[in-house]
Amino acid sequence: MDHRLPSFKLATLNGGKPYADGDRAQATVVESLQLVNRCKQDPSLIVVDVGGFLGDFGLYAAACGCQVYIFEVQPEYTDLIRTSTTLNNFSTSRVHILEKAVNDLPSNSKLTFSQKGGDTTASEGNLTVSTIRLDDVKWPSNSTILLLKVDVEGFELNVLRSAEKLFSENRIHHLIFEYTAWWTNRAAQKDLIPYVENTLKPKQLFALHRTAGNVFGPLNREVLDKFHETHVSRHLQTDIYARFVELSENSTLKVESYDLKKSFA
Repeated sequence: MDHRLPSFKLATLNGGKPYADGDRAQATVVESLQLVNRCKQDPSLIVVDVGGFLGDFGLYAAACGCQVYIFEVQPEYTDLIRTSTTLNNFSTSRVHILEKAVNDLPSNSKLTFSQKGGDTTASEGNLTVSTIRLDDVKWPSNSTILLLKVDVEGFELNVLRSAEKLFSENRIHHLIFEYTAWWTNRAAQKDLIPYVENTLKPKQLFALHRTAGNVFGPLNREVLDKFHETHVSRHLQTDIYARFVELSENSTLKVESYDLKKSFA
């Protein structure tokens, strides 16, 4: 992967390139966090990728020198992530690959999934995995999770509920999660942003453009009150960026105002 530096090698199915359009605004946020400089200064900083897929998000962080934890339940993708780790000579002490479903159920519960083209849906399927709460992971003592990324096909609320202690202790500084309001058959999407606002208590929230690199926000009260309704009626999918620390004076993040009348699909 050489579209941004530092570059790294990525193993994929049949050698195909991964879909990247939906990651451009994520990359805008990540680049503003200056992972290379920050993880060089403090190699103990952690980046967590829940729903790793091919692992490119976490592997980029590893190339920057960060400690990385990647959670992925599908064996074919965890195998590819391990191949990528070997190709890049990343040590197992830097890249931790966990084949567990992050969920707010008690750790070591069992969930069964059906697999469809890279997606996983909870059902009476053919893949049974153990669960883990992020609060129960054996993180290094006094460590900081610089960035948590969550993309788990509608179960983002379950993941975030599993990390309440980490958030309350201010150990997670930045969060990116997928938001698909019209997935009514999944965890209660209508409750997702109110939960983040009222329980996790970020400093600010931003919406990320689905296919371009734009970051919109900070989201004000008017926008947030209509956010779910707007996304359902327009069948929109986006990512949300939540910041839990004060904005750094050296921040390079450029943002635009969010206009409810426009579509950012």
